[in-house]
Amino acid sequence: MKAVIMAGGSGKRLRPLTCTVPKPMARLSGKPVIEHILTLLKNNGFDEACITLGYLADNIEHHFENGFSSMKLSFAREDEPLGTAGSVRNAADGWGETFLVISGDAICDFNLSELMRIHKESGVLVSIVAAKVNDPREYGVIMTDSNGRVSGFVEKPSWSQAVSGLVNTGIYILEPECLDMIEKGKFLDFSKDIFPLMMQKSTEIGCICADGYWCDIGNIEAYLQCQRDIFDGKVNLEFQSVSKGIFSPEKLKRGDYSIVEPVFIGRNVEISKGCVIGPYAVIDDGAFVDSNCRVRHSVVLENTCIASEVSLTGALVCQGASIKRGVSMFEGSVVGAGSVVGENASISPNCLVWPGKVISESACVNTNVKYGSIKGEMLSDGCVCENSAAYLSAETCLKLGEAVGSTRRKIKAGVGFDGLKASEPLSLAVKAGLLSTGAGVWDFGACFEAQMNFFTACCGLDCGIFIKSGEERSLKICSEGGLPLTGYFEREIEAKMSRSEFRYVKDEEVGECMHMSAVKMIYRQELLDTAPNGLEGVKAQMQSVNAAVEETANEVASILGLDTSGGPVFNISESGCNVSAQMKENVVDSDTLLVICCIDEMKKGNDIAVAYDAPELLDRLADAYNCRVLRYLSSPADCADGEARKLGGNQCFVRDGLFTAFKVLSIIKNRNKTLEELVKELPDRHYIRKTIESAVNPSRLVAMFPDDAIRISNKKEGIKLVRENGSLLIVPTAGGGKFRVFAESVSSEYAKELFDGFEELLSTLSAE
Repeated sequence: MKAVIMAGGSGKRLRPLTCTVPKPMARLSGKPVIEHILTLLKNNGFDEACITLGYLADNIEHHFENGFSSMKLSFAREDEPLGTAGSVRNAADGWGETFLVISGDAICDFNLSELMRIHKESGVLVSIVAAKVNDPREYGVIMTDSNGRVSGFVEKPSWSQAVSGLVNTGIYILEPECLDMIEKGKFLDFSKDIFPLMMQKSTEIGCICADGYWCDIGNIEAYLQCQRDIFDGKVNLEFQSVSKGIFSPEKLKRGDYSIVEPVFIGRNVEISKGCVIGPYAVIDDGAFVDSNCRVRHSVVLENTCIASEVSLTGALVCQGASIKRGVSMFEGSVVGAGSVVGENASISPNCLVWPGKVISESACVNTNVKYGSIKGEMLSDGCVCENSAAYLSAETCLKLGEAVGSTRRKIKAGVGFDGLKASEPLSLAVKAGLLSTGAGVWDFGACFEAQMNFFTACCGLDCGIFIKSGEERSLKICSEGGLPLTGYFEREIEAKMSRSEFRYVKDEEVGECMHMSAVKMIYRQELLDTAPNGLEGVKAQMQSVNAAVEETANEVASILGLDTSGGPVFNISESGCNVSAQMKENVVDSDTLLVICCIDEMKKGNDIAVAYDAPELLDRLADAYNCRVLRYLSSPADCADGEARKLGGNQCFVRDGLFTAFKVLSIIKNRNKTLEELVKELPDRHYIRKTIESAVNPSRLVAMFPDDAIRISNKKEGIKLVRENGSLLIVPTAGGGKFRVFAESVSSEYAKELFDGFEELLSTLSAE
């Protein structure tokens, strides 16, 4: 007897398992599905089979290059998809006897020889093998008449149409005459094309309801359920049992581990002490499971490495993957072939990690991972970017809103976005998450980041959330006062996200959303108040790559009477947070402009609050004016910089490029000086500020520099290398992987020398 095994599909719904293997090669209890099908055919008297190939064809051909048992195998490749009927026409071309068509990616134990006998006695040209299921909505339902002939089909019906429990198994018995109805080389499907054509021509189609087990392994849930059914004995397959409930092709190695039946253990498997394997666990060929692991209701495929203290519950680990120490995987989660999951990471229920991905230590994966690698922290320096712990989707934004809202009861949070179309739905998701926890939401609508920081301070909010789309989509959170997110607040948010510990409130406690677009008028008024004497007679130009920033700056400039026909060009960053000034030949950087503004405040007897990496020159100037310079940290672990943060929340010019620009212009107006003259009054200082990416562990910083060569001032954030003519401040970013470097010196050459020396050192260490 002959059979055609259809094995050309790509198995999209089974990804990421089928990203690297075709669906028929998916393994169940140590064997590919198609091997189980071939065994079934052989046991029912079939001696020849042709396998149709499409997706990853070489994988199947190579597996059966030495044949299968005593069966004669051949292969029929499809250069282009031909559909179920078209592929059978291609494979069975020239056959002159009754033959069987069966799917290579479904498990069954039907008595196929009996089905062949029933078909031949019926006298029909084709018989469809049907199975009875409790829920037919995911299948093709077959309608039959009183004679058992097919009268109609309904593909994936709703319950209103699913009045029959008979479904199409994809197993057909055909007479050779049927091949003449299938046009060669054309894409044709049995259920959509050939069977309707036969019914149109009044050709009888038989339906045989088979007894036994049948499972279409259409998705990960079905795949794992089929494995459980095998353990429960619901399907009759050939397995070697070493004892009751323990299946293995070889004698198990002794060890100090526990087996909770039923389990399947493959060849050359290593299991270390303290492990508990089962129930319903598969450890496939060549897998290694280190000490104190718990694997239950899970499938671990061949050649995987499971480190110590890993917990797998209802999970699938694909071939060649590496699961590091302390990882947890939950129901329905999948790690693709060759992926690496870092220590103490967590893969949430039903989350899929595609092949070859890298999940960093302590990462919490809450959504599917198809692209890039995943960092351990969702937030880094208060920012969620495209390459953070997940793609910045609406789902991620919803969960982040829930996490922020769950950190404290009735938290007050502001939300704004950059005005682009893609950002608005993300802001809606953040607001929905916040409101569901009882948080109060101040909706500032379209704005820019510097405005968002101002609004957070102005309205006395606990935090502000700003969403940016475009080429680099990101979400940034600031703390109260519009200042950088504190480390302890960031950890609170991360903890809520990683454990999905969200506060859910009653209907009457759901938060309220207040629309605050009118606050933009306050921002504009505060900018106007920066130059109380106006700017008549002062020449300068305002530019920014952000149209909203440039429009706001020029609107205020016009009201203040600024002459924009010439003078220095103030270039404000896209975020609105930084500014530099282009003079005729030189550029005045943001640090120099900040120093000019701070001196003006010191002359009035006011203390200053600046970021920790602001110029060291400010401290020396403050001593001269009998003032204080307070410094707040970029990511403080505690409240040690509380006084600086309180003052900094009221001094917009230190962190807002527009306020800096207009304050400098106001000084020019009040002192009747040019920008060149103001710069010349300053002590000679040169600055270089840059962020360097590096894999060097930040904890090695101090050890990089011997005490006898350079004096190290190891303060609250990063380290400072102090030399006679300058200093170098090195601050690792909160999430690691980068260093913020600030060189300050009496000459540009020496500042560059300091910076280049550190960059070269990092390159050397990275190469080790």
